[in-house]
Amino acid sequence: MLMTFLRVPLVALAMAAMCLAAQAETLKDIRKVSVAGDGSVSRDVVALTGQQLKRSVRSTRRPVALPKVAMEVHLANEIRGAGAQAGRNSAEVTVLLRGGSGAPVASERFIVNSFMTGKAADRALANAISQRIAVTYSLAPVRAASTGSRGNTKAYRKHQPAARRQAAPQAAAKSTGPAAEPIIIPSEAALTVKPRVRKPKAETSAAKTPAPCVVTVTTNCN
Repeated sequence: MLMTFLRVPLVALAMAAMCLAAQAETLKDIRKVSVAGDGSVSRDVVALTGQQLKRSVRSTRRPVALPKVAMEVHLANEIRGAGAQAGRNSAEVTVLLRGGSGAPVASERFIVNSFMTGKAADRALANAISQRIAVTYSLAPVRAASTGSRGNTKAYRKHQPAARRQAAPQAAAKSTGPAAEPIIIPSEAALTVKPRVRKPKAETSAAKTPAPCVVTVTTNCN
């Protein structure tokens, strides 16, 4: 009976030791992140995943000195659900950590699933990939990145005609500025005209109301 009672804590301690050892192998000071993908992966997924992971790495603080490594993320075999599986998307993720000499020190491979349809499908898949990597390597929480970036906006404006780019700020200035009120200069005749002031109507008072006629010996009301 005593052996059975002691066996449970011993098993728990062994599992905890195994978890600590596994975490010690994956816990590194990641200083650089690069994300790439094959032809099946959307460019937006690759770009958004790289943005979120870089933010997470910059926000991560290690309490002790750890080996500095560079993280290389490769995305492949992106699958978009269709028909009854619409909205179910997945991608194969391979993470490789390289030491200061460039030699591989650790690697991980897994499949990430996301559930979203329409234009937000790429963002949902990028969020799922970034969060999975952040949890696996004990990074700071991932903040979702927006689909529209400043780089894309600059590239769009760069390809626009010069006349349109110049007309846009002018139109914005006209629309945002306050509307100029017209200036009215009165003529000399208008300045000499006396204003008409309408006199208020005199109110009939109770004193001016005729008194009722009373027939007497000397007064006839007809």
